[in-house]
Amino acid sequence: MKDNICPICGKGPLKKEVIEEKFAYKGGTITIPDYVISKCDLCNETIVDKGTLKSSAKLLKNFKCKVDGLLTGEEIREIRRKLGFTQEQMSEILGGGLKSFARYETGQICQSKAMDNLLRILDRFPHVVHFIQDTSERSEGLHGACVITQNTKVLSLDEYRNYRQKSASDKNVFNTGGGDATYG
Repeated sequence: MKDNICPICGKGPLKKEVIEEKFAYKGGTITIPDYVISKCDLCNETIVDKGTLKSSAKLLKNFKCKVDGLLTGEEIREIRRKLGFTQEQMSEILGGGLKSFARYETGQICQSKAMDNLLRILDRFPHVVHFIQDTSERSEGLHGACVITQNTKVLSLDEYRNYRQKSASDKNVFNTGGGDATYG
């Protein structure tokens, strides 16, 4: 903004103002205080301060995530830390790009619903990360099928079949309170 002249009309002087700006998205609203703008006296155009754009970007992305039912950047960071991984390690484990976790956590981008669901599963069942991490065990030992028992033990299909044959007389095989827990 050269000499505080409006870049839109090229004539009017710009006057700096600090306002409270309200944003709406899918029925939700957020108010950002101390929102710095420059307003032209002639054409009434407003230009948002670069510092304000940068500082409000994270707030707006987190707001969008919340409205869309997704985890916020802080919640993602907490899940990753709880699991004991770096951003780069989480990216490798879950298949994102090298910088994707940094961008999720800083609020630069929102994760997909699928990634959000996976993060929620890892938060609730942290032991699942070992299943995701160990691709060699999955391809060699599990042959693409597995069974999760009441104690969340991962069995190969052969182990499950042997267990089921041994327990055929027992009517309570793999009963987790909701029926058989067989997958595969």
